[in-house]
Amino acid sequence: MNPLEMRYLGSQLEKTGFNVHYIYYQSVLKSPAENAAIIHEKIKQLNLPNLHLVGHSLGGVLLMHLFDQINAEKDDLPEGRVVMLGSPVKGSWIAKKVSEWPIVSPLLAKSMPNALSGTDIPDWKTDRDWGMIAGVKGQGLGLLTGGMPSTSDGTVLLEETFHPKQKEHIQVNKSHTALLFSKEVAALTSQFLNTGSFKVISTNDQN
Repeated sequence: MNPLEMRYLGSQLEKTGFNVHYIYYQSVLKSPAENAAIIHEKIKQLNLPNLHLVGHSLGGVLLMHLFDQINAEKDDLPEGRVVMLGSPVKGSWIAKKVSEWPIVSPLLAKSMPNALSGTDIPDWKTDRDWGMIAGVKGQGLGLLTGGMPSTSDGTVLLEETFHPKQKEHIQVNKSHTALLFSKEVAALTSQFLNTGSFKVISTNDQN
C-alpha cells in the first residue's frame, strides 16, 4: 500500500492525538530487507523521542525485518508499540498461489523470498508490545483463485496472522483492504498504541 491508501487510517489516528508520518517503500523493486533498511534510515531522520509503528499486510512483515536488522547492532529506534493489520507473518498462501501467474510473478518476485513465501521470515527480535488486528470477512483476491482454504480476510488467512510473540491478537469482521478504512480498526489501533492492549479497561475492572 502506498501512503495515499493509509491516509484514512492516519486521519483517524490524528483525531485521537497522534502525529502521523507516512513512509513509502517499493515492494516491486526492492526486497523486504532492503526496504527495512530504508525505513530504518527514514525513522532516524524523523529524530523523535517516541514512535509507534503501524504496518498493513506486507508492511508488517517489513517491520519484522526492521527489528531483525537493528537487533544485530543496537536498537536505536524511538520507544513505542507496534500494530499490524492483516500481516501474513507466517507467509501468504494466496501469494504462493498466484506467484506463478505471468502477470503477477514480476510484481511479487522481490517480496516472496524471506516474506510472502513463508520461509526464513525473521523472528520477532524486540520486546516491544505487538498487537495484530486480523480480518475475517472473506472478500478479496481469494475469489480469483476459487476461494481461500480456511477463514481469511479474503487475501490473508487468519492462521497466517498469528505469532507466539504477539502480545494480543484480535479479529474483526473486515476484508483485507477494508482494514484500512474502518473506524473500528482505527479505534482498536489507537487503543493498543496508547495502552498496549485492545481491551478497554472499565471502572469495574480497575476495582
